[in-house]
Amino acid sequence: MNTHLSKAVKDEVKKLLPTLRKEVEQEFTHWNMYETNDRFFSDEKVLEILPYSAYEYILLSWSIEPGMATMESVVHAMNNKLFGDLRHITCHALRRLALKQND
Repeated sequence: MNTHLSKAVKDEVKKLLPTLRKEVEQEFTHWNMYETNDRFFSDEKVLEILPYSAYEYILLSWSIEPGMATMESVVHAMNNKLFGDLRHITCHALRRLALKQND
């Protein structure tokens, strides 16, 4: 099974990113554990972690058992628009990229 995001998903995410970056960045004033950085502003990094963010989002939102979702099933769901949460998943990816690393 395919483990790569489709061009349509990538294009949709890239269209969402400018607006979502502004929205998510505004949240950081309330939370001390996030900061903008090069990864936060990299479209490639967002797309790279998007399937992992989708997996986490699905586990949390749908309360399913972790073993029921595989990389292939998550990418398949995203590529075939089986759920309409791409905006929320992309925001989650941005937050993951902005999480401060403990030194």
